[in-house]
Amino acid sequence: MVIIRNFKLIFLVTILFATSCGDQTSKSINNKSRDNLVDFSSIKNKFKYADLVEFSIDTIQWENRKYFYAKLDSLEFFQINQDTISKQYLGQDSASLDLDFFYSKQKSKRGLMEFTILTQRESVYCDNISYTIFDLNGKLISSFRVAGSCGDGGYYETASGKFLNDSTYELLSEDNYKTDDIDRTNIITFSKTITIIKPNGKIFQTDKTLRIDTIKLYSK
Repeated sequence: MVIIRNFKLIFLVTILFATSCGDQTSKSINNKSRDNLVDFSSIKNKFKYADLVEFSIDTIQWENRKYFYAKLDSLEFFQINQDTISKQYLGQDSASLDLDFFYSKQKSKRGLMEFTILTQRESVYCDNISYTIFDLNGKLISSFRVAGSCGDGGYYETASGKFLNDSTYELLSEDNYKTDDIDRTNIITFSKTITIIKPNGKIFQTDKTLRIDTIKLYSK
């Protein structure tokens, strides 16, 4: 009888311990889920601009941007990107040039949270401004590029654009990525991307090549 009572006591303690661990795990998951959502009240005063209609990349040197814009820390980075698998925060080193900045907060006609982030990446020689849209709980709905500038070894891309109305964005870009030999012939492609923002914050995009110019640089 003593053995049976002891077994019952051990079984009860095990159940209580498992339940407690389950509760703690559930709380941890819920807290982590909340941590991965954007808290707009904590970042709304960090943006350099407000309610921009047109977007293009500035001419500030990479090493000086951190003195002009507010930089995202690691928590803010993952709250905004909400993807820890494909995104990597690279700004922890004070000497790093792979940084992200708060660019502009945008007034939403859809009752959502909308703002832009400026990103610079030394590894790919690119600057980009992304327009991001979140629901009121801070969950990411969609994101699209509104400006960019890349260049390395004679190859380049520039992109800038503007809102045609509160739900339509036109991005015009120019690049020479179709060029095979940059020292001989430069093939420049001019393109247009139209982004439609739907009332729920999701987007629809169409791309169109406007023209392709061929410039001969060298001939034997």
